Amino acid sequence: MAEFFRAGGFVMFFVLGFGALAIAAAVYFARAPDERRMSLVRGLSATTLFSLLSGVSTNVAAVFHNIPTHPEWLEDHSVAEVLLFGLSEALAPAILGFTLLALTWLVATVGVRRMPAV
Repeated sequence: MAEFFRAGGFVMFFVLGFGALAIAAAVYFARAPDERRMSLVRGLSATTLFSLLSGVSTNVAAVFHNIPTHPEWLEDHSVAEVLLFGLSEALAPAILGFTLLALTWLVATVGVRRMPAV
């Protein structure tokens, strides 16, 4: 797990932090559902989404920048292998962020189910 977190880079702290806040907001909403609390879930979910997209973008840019500047990586592997390895690491923020968002909305669904019928 630590290797996965390290592979995603510094932005993983933001994705984890915003995702944890989104889950906490969903729990808060599920306990006493109302529209104001749901707006908090929506806002923190959007923040988590944008932080994970920023992280993936930053990581992909780093892969494309670093492959040409490290020719020693290509001594034992092809460009395609190095590129695929780099892109697999670059997707770590998306894996973490989308998992946290799925959990957020799973919990929020409980709150939606508990809201009074209108």
